[in-house]
Parts: sequence; structure tokens; C-alpha cells
Amino acid sequence: MIRPLTNADRELVVPFLSSSPEINLYLLGNVETPGFEESYCQFWGDFEAKTGRLRAVLNRYMTGWVVFGEADADWPALGRILDEYPETAKRLQDNPMGIESFLPFLRRYRASKLSVQELMALDAADFHPVAPRSGVVIRRAVWEDLPQLVAVYADAEHMTRTPAAVEIPLRDRRIWLAEQGGAVVSVALTNAETAGMAMIGGVFTLPHARGQGLSQAVCSGLCAELLALGKRPVLYWENKAAGTVYRKLGFHPIGAWRSVHLELVPMREEGGEE
Repeated sequence: MIRPLTNADRELVVPFLSSSPEINLYLLGNVETPGFEESYCQFWGDFEAKTGRLRAVLNRYMTGWVVFGEADADWPALGRILDEYPETAKRLQDNPMGIESFLPFLRRYRASKLSVQELMALDAADFHPVAPRSGVVIRRAVWEDLPQLVAVYADAEHMTRTPAAVEIPLRDRRIWLAEQGGAVVSVALTNAETAGMAMIGGVFTLPHARGQGLSQAVCSGLCAELLALGKRPVLYWENKAAGTVYRKLGFHPIGAWRSVHLELVPMREEGGEE
């Protein structure tokens, strides 16, 4: 049985997701903030009919989806929720645990890009902070930085974000930046946070400012703040240069992370119509 989850389900959902805390960091972070009552963040739970045991959790955050569950969950029914949702899905964190992939249970969508990336974590004892070079200011962003942050992320290659997707982490979590001559040239943020962990993402440096170690310095500042708050930094990376930066800071591998960009299946393939 699948039904929407509400705040009354929190004490059931959190222990279930905490069985794999790093894999479920997005889910746990979304449970914590923004929670169950925001229109852009919704949760569904799959319960075993006879016992009422929670078997799976599906979450929509704006146009991105995350799923986690056990092998006997009703995966086809969970797939139909994503398929039938009126707003088009763009992304899927395809780390469902109970099965190899959630993609075979989707009918309206297919993968336009599937990335298997290295998942890494940073422990306080292994942290090697990096000082910024002369003339560069590394700091946590404040609300007055929003226009510049929106401009940077508007054309940030595969890190491109809408203004709303920049505003939410600035308001609810944290963004760190590098300034040169008063202009924002490099950024990093947390995509999700819990009491004990934080997922770092959105790491981007403007093309003209690359080769100066700015991404490393920005991530160093962000990690220092997170560790001081007792939050273990976690991230995944796609290119060798990023992996090198994170290893220098002290990150170590803890597994793999599957990220999927979704696209709609053409009508002819989906339903046999022209």
C-alpha cells in the first residue's frame, strides 16, 4: 500500500532511512528541511499490507526524485507515481538499494544520461584545510549575494541552476564563495543537510578564474564550517580534476553514486501512437 507521508510519519521514516545514511542523505535532509509540508517537496511511503511495515520511500524535490526501499517493495507502483506526476521529472538519484535500478519501472521516462560516480566522505581527523591565495576572499554567502550567485549559476555548465534552486540553499542551508575584486568567481553549497552530515554540491568556478585553486579553497571553507558544526561532509564527483581536489582536502571513497538525467519517452515508443 502506497500513501503520501506526513509529519506524523517522521518517527517511522527517519530510522528506516538511517539504515544507509550516506546513500539517503538527500532523503534525510529533505525530511529535516524543508519537511513534509512544502509544495516543492513531497514524500510517499510503501507499506506492507498485512503488517504495515514501511518498505520504501519516494521523494520529489522540485523536478528531482529520490527513492530508497527494500527488495519486496512495490516498485512498479512507485514507478507509476513518478510517471503520472503532472510536473515533468528531470533528475533521479537512482540508488534504491533493494533493487539494482529504479529505471526499469518507469514507462514515461528513460535515461538521457546515467553517471556512476565515486561517493566520498571527509572525517575531521583527515581534513587538510587550504588557505586562499592573495587577493581572494573566501566566505559564506549572505542574502545580499543572491543576485551575483544567480548570475554565476545561470550558465554554470552541468551545475546550472534556476534562481529558485539558488535561493533555497542560501536560505535553508549554506553557500560559500570566492571573491576577486568584489566579484563572485567560485562557489560551493550544500544540497542536503542533517544533524550529522551534509552533501556538498554545486561546485563551480567561472572559466576565466580557473587554475587558481579557487574550488579547493571554497570547498575548504565550507568543509571547515560543516566540521565545526559536527556535520560530516559527503560528496560525489564526475571528473578527475574534482576528485584530485577532494582527495587533497582529505576525502576518502565510501562507495558509488548513480545519478540519472531523465527525458520523456516519445509517444510512439510509450503508447504506439503517432
